Amino acid sequence: MRVPSSETIVIRAEQLRLVKRDGTKNWQVHYKIEGVKKWFRSSANTSEIDKAKKIAERMWMKATFDHEEGRPVISKKFKPIAEIVLHRLEAEVKAGTAKPSAKDYISAIRLYLIPFYGSYNVDCLLPAVVSEFHRWRKDKVGRELSGSAQNNHNAAFNIVLDEAIERGYMSEYQRPSTKNTGGDSDRRAEFSQDELEALIAYFPKFIDDGRTKVTRDLRTLLSVYVPFMAATGMRPGTEAEFLEWRHIDVEMRDDQPVLHFRLQKGKRGARNFVAHNSCWLLLEKLRQMSPDLSGMSLQELLKKRIAKRVFRMPSGNLPDNFNKPFRQMLEESGLLPCPVTGKERSLYSLRHYYATQRLLENIPIHDLSEQMGTSVLMITKHYSHLTPLMKARQFAGTLGDNDSAEASQIRALMAAQMPNNIMQLIEMSTGFTLPMIVRSQGIAEEFNERLKQRKSPG
Repeated sequence: MRVPSSETIVIRAEQLRLVKRDGTKNWQVHYKIEGVKKWFRSSANTSEIDKAKKIAERMWMKATFDHEEGRPVISKKFKPIAEIVLHRLEAEVKAGTAKPSAKDYISAIRLYLIPFYGSYNVDCLLPAVVSEFHRWRKDKVGRELSGSAQNNHNAAFNIVLDEAIERGYMSEYQRPSTKNTGGDSDRRAEFSQDELEALIAYFPKFIDDGRTKVTRDLRTLLSVYVPFMAATGMRPGTEAEFLEWRHIDVEMRDDQPVLHFRLQKGKRGARNFVAHNSCWLLLEKLRQMSPDLSGMSLQELLKKRIAKRVFRMPSGNLPDNFNKPFRQMLEESGLLPCPVTGKERSLYSLRHYYATQRLLENIPIHDLSEQMGTSVLMITKHYSHLTPLMKARQFAGTLGDNDSAEASQIRALMAAQMPNNIMQLIEMSTGFTLPMIVRSQGIAEEFNERLKQRKSPG
């Protein structure tokens, strides 16, 4: 906290003053110029009042001329300004008022911008320096970052420069142009069905290897979080992080209960979507893992609309981050690199698994874009490699209008492929099973009809 000065002399109201604090003999000049919100402070290096006034006037006039002519009032290093922005963004994240992109900006500033630009004066960031940053970053990562990632870095960079301009440390015309050397986003790292099943099967060992109870509890929660992401296609982080029990509704459709999630935050803001039936098992597992909720049934829990996070530790505390333990698990299980794309997998790869499964189920792209909260263009761009598989029926010969029992059975199996894939993952991770009538009412009814035909005489 700034200690109030014991002596202040106002030279220009709201623009220029001399301040002398207790324990010091020299005057300090405080000045403010039009168009810059902050006060600047600099020592006059004299205890004589008349001399200090003349020095203060010269400081104020020089700063005014510099600002009007586009020169910085005071030159500052990049690092302290970036740290001001960091602290503000972190405070917004903690308060829950930050934009979804804030965490990406924090990561970019902390891991890339400060390490490279930190010692540069903000008014000396020439285009050659920006080009050198791109070369440095590529060497650091070992590859060129995607265009999307570079856009995040550029946005964070400009936020820091905005702060510098507002504080008078550089002018707008000194702002260097950013560039993006990454290509268009292409095929993402993904999981096959077999790989995800292998990952789920590895969880018991991963949990047992945790050294502390807190670590084991976090890994146990992760063992539900992973199949939940695969079954819902949620964006890891913001969308799942803020999901509360009160955001889950149960609607009756065709006499069957259907889970309906109302996401509060995300890349595109709030959105709603219908959850896969396997989520009943995951929610039941999460309920049992919460001591404060285990005394009521899942149906009672959903009816009470409790304002508690769905993904909590048994202690009630919120997990700090799922990314680090998930990456550790991928490394230990040998599943970090995607053999198809050559890229490292992340929690986001579970969202791509979901999209892949739904497309192979022949869900219309427009419907899937609404369900996942993304654009048709993005789905088309990232999953164009699935086109041959999606058209496999035509390539291999369609079933046509064949109404034979064999054709009906094949259609039923093809239609049920994706739900069975996800259901198998969920049953592996939870140890629970759903009745056939809940999995697929159509298949259950067809099965019952066949049983009746068998029992009927003749």
